[in-house]
Amino acid sequence: MNSSSSEMPNFLHLFKTCASLSSFDCDSNHSTKRLGDELLLYSPSRSQQFSNPNKRIVIGDDSWLKRGVTISSETSSPERQFERQEFFSSFRVPINFCDEQEGSNRLEHFEKDAVNYITPETLYKNANDITLFDCRYKFEFEGGHIHGATHLCNPFEIESIFFKQIPTLKPVIVLYCEFSEKRSVQIYKQIRNTDRNLNDYPKLHYPDLYILNKGFSNYSLQYPSQVEGKYIRMDSKEYSTQYKEQKSQTDNQWNSLKLKKREYKK
Repeated sequence: MNSSSSEMPNFLHLFKTCASLSSFDCDSNHSTKRLGDELLLYSPSRSQQFSNPNKRIVIGDDSWLKRGVTISSETSSPERQFERQEFFSSFRVPINFCDEQEGSNRLEHFEKDAVNYITPETLYKNANDITLFDCRYKFEFEGGHIHGATHLCNPFEIESIFFKQIPTLKPVIVLYCEFSEKRSVQIYKQIRNTDRNLNDYPKLHYPDLYILNKGFSNYSLQYPSQVEGKYIRMDSKEYSTQYKEQKSQTDNQWNSLKLKKREYKK
């Protein structure tokens, strides 16, 4: 699309309008079916991952995200790989921020220890423009999570999800865990450090990266209507077996990543 800068405001208006009105469904082969007026985006660079080179991406659609897709996995089966590939074309498009300058922080936030945090209120007000990642253990996520959140606690998934295909329109990304004090902070720093290493300062592929202050434990109390399932505490006795297994697995993944970093530096 060749548009002059003077035409951009009209395009953005059309973009917002069409995206907010767009609706479609998917068949068993993950192709789109048109149900009404919608704005389509053809993205050859991303569609190379798919068997159909003319796969259509509907701007503004996030229906698949509402299913709460689990990304984290220890396997690399074709099914898991496709799930990751499907995700790349499905970052939520931040419709209400499209006319704001990319590269700057577009959500109201505060900084603590070099990490950007947003309040529960900010997430609630901007939920339709945010791509959410739940960084808790799998049993916690399956028990309950914020609408549209994707599970991510395996650090080895970060490169596949965020850096093999960079979205053209920069998404607004929010991470959270139970209290947003450790696990989501680890994922945040790994994403940001990788991003810094791939770019010349201060450029970033994902400048709009945040953590939900006080985490899921607080958000589920403030906005229960925005939660699928229920809040399961990490230390719940009912899930002690799953906790031990999944904590050990995740700890091993982080330790393995640290070891690989040391070997790379050598």
